[in-house]
Amino acid sequence: MLGANGAGKSTLQKLIRGSLRPSSGSVRVFGQDPCSDSSWRARLAWITDLPALHPRLTLLESLRFYAGLYGVQADPLDLLDRVGLSGLEKRYGAQLSRGQQQRLAWARALLVRAELLLLDEPTNGLDVLGREEIYRLIRDFKGAILLSTHDMREAQELAGRVGILHQGRLLAEGTPAELCAQYLNQELGDLAQQASLERVYRAVAGRSLYCASEE
Repeated sequence: MLGANGAGKSTLQKLIRGSLRPSSGSVRVFGQDPCSDSSWRARLAWITDLPALHPRLTLLESLRFYAGLYGVQADPLDLLDRVGLSGLEKRYGAQLSRGQQQRLAWARALLVRAELLLLDEPTNGLDVLGREEIYRLIRDFKGAILLSTHDMREAQELAGRVGILHQGRLLAEGTPAELCAQYLNQELGDLAQQASLERVYRAVAGRSLYCASEE
């Protein structure tokens, strides 16, 4: 989901995970109403730009806690190794950098073996190396991912399909190549060249992606 700040990306994710009720229409997750049926919750995980952590639990204790909470068998050390946190199992959540916090959140998502992963601006505030690590985890994830971002290049590089959200409305949807062909009558541009999806956004929403007020 590609949209400026305030477009409704975070609201959409809250509707999907059942923390908000829709004022109209309906939402279904794995065929269930997320506000009235919790049987699907073990199949879903989400990561925000500020993942919730237990500051007084070590990384190992945190993963063991979540394994018990979801009733799953998992090797916490293997999970930490898969997300690049090997050797930090005795470090407390409060001692982690922003990028390490995101990777711990990924370890929790892998622990529950989520089939659908919701990512809400997961690279906000990360440096280049932190972003690349999150991109690697996205590419390696075996389930479905719904990524909300205002970063056109991020959407163009990672997404199989893109939905353009503006003022709470889905204005366009398709692969990056399809959107460029439909709205620009051109092939998808190389990332090092002109930002093709930014031009699609201008054509669809009638404005730049980068001039909205903060949410």
